[in-house]
Amino acid sequence: MTHESSLLHVKSATVSFLYQGDLVPVVDQVSFSLKKGEILGIVGESGCGKSQLALALMGLSPRQARVQLEIETVPITYAMIFQEPLTALNPVIKIGEQVREGLRLPDVNNEPRERVVELLRAVGLPQPEQMVNQYPHELSGGMRQRVLIAMALAREPDILIADEPTTALDVTIQAEILDLLRDLNRSRHLSMLLITHDLALLRDFAHRVMVMYAGTMVEIGTVKEIFEHPQHPYTKALMEVSALKGDATGVFATIPGSVPDPQHYPSGCRFHPRCAQVQPKCSQVTPLMKSRGEHRWACPY
Repeated sequence: MTHESSLLHVKSATVSFLYQGDLVPVVDQVSFSLKKGEILGIVGESGCGKSQLALALMGLSPRQARVQLEIETVPITYAMIFQEPLTALNPVIKIGEQVREGLRLPDVNNEPRERVVELLRAVGLPQPEQMVNQYPHELSGGMRQRVLIAMALAREPDILIADEPTTALDVTIQAEILDLLRDLNRSRHLSMLLITHDLALLRDFAHRVMVMYAGTMVEIGTVKEIFEHPQHPYTKALMEVSALKGDATGVFATIPGSVPDPQHYPSGCRFHPRCAQVQPKCSQVTPLMKSRGEHRWACPY
């Protein structure tokens, strides 16, 4: 993707925390672009830096974080959907008031009630006229997630960041929420960053996929490139795990080992201790990005 065609261009995003006198990066030199109306999926195991990257883009990084973030773009508005709707919503404030807070007016109390009802209806909530007077605990998990989406839409965002928006939901409700987000993307030409640990989820949802590991971007490409021609061993390992194929004992496939602690990132390629294709130089040399068109990956083998 060319820089000129991008709605958002992020260059060398880094998020670090001070530990025992040293700055420890949890996001390390991540660069990517996003087009108008595009869905970019960001995938990786827990601890890979996905959520910290999203918080940095929103300006919501913890106070103790050191953020270096160069963004080249026209003025745009972000909104974020968090993964735990029950904790993201205020339990003692009615749904209507919480949605109303997102409306960009000098005095939100002057916003007609009909606008709030319209937003709740737009995300598929039943009887929105009555729901404005309900509290979060009176709604199901799927309904609460829809309320969060309505709150995000109240900001009239150019980019919607969804951080694991289906994690706390059962499979049927997950599909409904993804269908809603897809409809919003198509009807409003809304750009999205969808953060997930489930690569398979992105196959029929995203336009492009960025794979993160240990704070770095290891591969980025179109859905077709990632699913049909993955290049990085970590991407290939995620593909195998997402297939959920058990062995003769019924045990599902896993990636040996775990994501390293940011304080103890291995030298060279950070994935090399877990890599099935590891070579002697992998522990010594940090791989540079290779590319084929817009498909890029950080592995020379």
